[in-house]
Amino acid sequence: MALPFPVLAQEADTGAEEVNAGEIVVTAQKRSQSIQQVPVAISALNSEMLEERGISTAAGLQFSVPSTQIGNLLGQTSVTIRGVGLNQGAPGVAIHVDGVYQPRPSMGDLLQIDLERVEVLRGPQGTLYGRNANGGAVNFITKAPTDEYEGYLLASYANYDEARVQGMVNVPLGENIRGRVVLDWNRRGDGFVKNIIAGGQDLDRGRTFSGRLRFDMDITPNFELSLATTFLDGTGPTQYFVLSNPPTAPVVSVNPALASASYSFEPWRTAANDPVNTERRLSMSSATATWSLGDVTLKSISAYTTLRDDSLADDDGINVSIFPARRFYDSKSFSQELNVGASFDAADVVAGIYYLKDSYKHILDYDLLEGVAPLSPLGLPPGSDLVFDVRDYDTSVKAAFADVTVRAIGDLSLIAGIRYSEEKQTQVQRNTISIGKIATIETCPLTTNEAKFTSTTPRIGARYEFSPAANAYATFSKGYKAGGFNLNACSNQFNPEKLDSYEVGLKTRLLNRTLTLNLSAFYYDYTDLQISQVVGLARFITNAAAARIKGAEFEADWQPDEHWSINANATYLDATYKRFSNTDGLDPAAGVQLLDGNRLNEAPKFSGNLGIAYRTAASDLGRFTIRTDLSYRSRYYLREFNGPLDTQEAFALINAGLIWDSPDERFRVRLFVNNLTNKAYIARMDSSDNFGARFISWNAPRQYGVELRTNF
Repeated sequence: MALPFPVLAQEADTGAEEVNAGEIVVTAQKRSQSIQQVPVAISALNSEMLEERGISTAAGLQFSVPSTQIGNLLGQTSVTIRGVGLNQGAPGVAIHVDGVYQPRPSMGDLLQIDLERVEVLRGPQGTLYGRNANGGAVNFITKAPTDEYEGYLLASYANYDEARVQGMVNVPLGENIRGRVVLDWNRRGDGFVKNIIAGGQDLDRGRTFSGRLRFDMDITPNFELSLATTFLDGTGPTQYFVLSNPPTAPVVSVNPALASASYSFEPWRTAANDPVNTERRLSMSSATATWSLGDVTLKSISAYTTLRDDSLADDDGINVSIFPARRFYDSKSFSQELNVGASFDAADVVAGIYYLKDSYKHILDYDLLEGVAPLSPLGLPPGSDLVFDVRDYDTSVKAAFADVTVRAIGDLSLIAGIRYSEEKQTQVQRNTISIGKIATIETCPLTTNEAKFTSTTPRIGARYEFSPAANAYATFSKGYKAGGFNLNACSNQFNPEKLDSYEVGLKTRLLNRTLTLNLSAFYYDYTDLQISQVVGLARFITNAAAARIKGAEFEADWQPDEHWSINANATYLDATYKRFSNTDGLDPAAGVQLLDGNRLNEAPKFSGNLGIAYRTAASDLGRFTIRTDLSYRSRYYLREFNGPLDTQEAFALINAGLIWDSPDERFRVRLFVNNLTNKAYIARMDSSDNFGARFISWNAPRQYGVELRTNF
């Protein structure tokens, strides 16, 4: 970037009258804007991009969006942006579907069918999105019903006996009402995780059946009502591995017989002798009312969401059945947002109020011994149980927010926003140990815990427009992640995380607007990190760390002609702990370790994505599109100790596809291969410190298949 700003602006302005059809309109700031006009580091993928790249899950987004890591462990999706995400406690990246916040980590990955676009906002979004948006936000926007009779039917098949059938029908039901229904069935019959235990089930099998029904109604010329309901019923994914290290585990000192029961691991191999499965039911109903009054728009978003999640896991990490676990969640949430947006000659304004009521029950039940008595982890007799019973966990959130962009002087705009949030949490809990059939001991008697958290998350900044095709911005903003209570202790509270962000960015359209080139640089002061610490045989979440994060991003999209399309992005990320020490529960003999300077979890120093597509001219034979995507990650760590077994070495992935569209665009055939070189890498990791077990979730191996689609 050696060009001075005036020269850059002059070049960017060439052909400014032309409008590139590829420029996406987003609603990241709760109003419709060109993505290039938003003073936020944001990436957006429309439906055509998602289909061409074969992105059908949240995990696929990370190979098109800078600074983003997405993994799944036992059905729980973790999103990390610029090193900030789900370490412990609540998620650090907020997921929304049609403006509705999804409070559970597993919800956002379950609703991704028939999408209009996906928006990924990087950096804290505390002003407009509130709690749990420290790292950013991911917004899934579904397709609205249209005034046309239309639909499609899609079917695909890939190795590992993976099949999918999806269909959509859109029907105008009158002059002022439109309906759209989409159904999706997906199944993987052969798990790609091979179980080396004789007779044991292979993992990462599963099936889902989901759908959405939506009606949009024009009540008056200025008032629109949208009603939608979504459901999902499924099992899996069951991908869950362990790498054991019991000679250093705390329970070995209680029962040395455990030291002889370890298993090492290879990619896509496991030793699960206990049943491993996840069953999930999800539903979401929402009503969105929009009232347009000239320059002012009023909007109400109401939603009710339920999630029932029942999973079985092999939590001991060894080849005998001593510690199988069952996790049960029953979640219900209601949210209501009222906002007003206004656009005037001098300013754009968004303001509103928000309410969330979230309730869930959580039972974690460990069968302490099903196998041989000498292997009981705590020396307890067969049939013993350890139960963590959160009978009720209620959270209520009230917030008010406002965000203003003032066109101050000439091409300079000033930005100011603020959000005040008040959060109350109540937990009713009882933990027990059942000693065989002899007695039940309350390790935590029936206890009611209460906490109240408040936060103020402002945003200030400026944006300068050099020309219609080039602008720069600078912002300061704050983020906040909710506190909570530990499951395995009575009255043990941890506090919210806080993040201060400083960011500058440059957004341009060059080469007659065929090239979009965006740059950003950022610095974070990250405090009160929610970190897991080991005390005796127990692990607790505490606010014990601070971190410094700085980096730079580059994102480009070039469409030189109607045939070629090239997209690329890259990130440099320096994300390290400061003022932090901890004891490694997997190796307590090492004592307290000073971790200043260690890298944050899932924060590679260098990462990048490159996609190249070529489309032939339309002819009597139709049109062909060939596409290749390359993704690279440098070494990163999955725990704060940055040890050899916490390390994922650098890797690169290649995906490729060939698409044929018929001359009338009614039919499409897509051949695809993902992970062409069959590269294995660790997508997520957790640990059971007492047993010296690391829980590993690998990426998918090479998959190839065919997808057929017909439009009508």
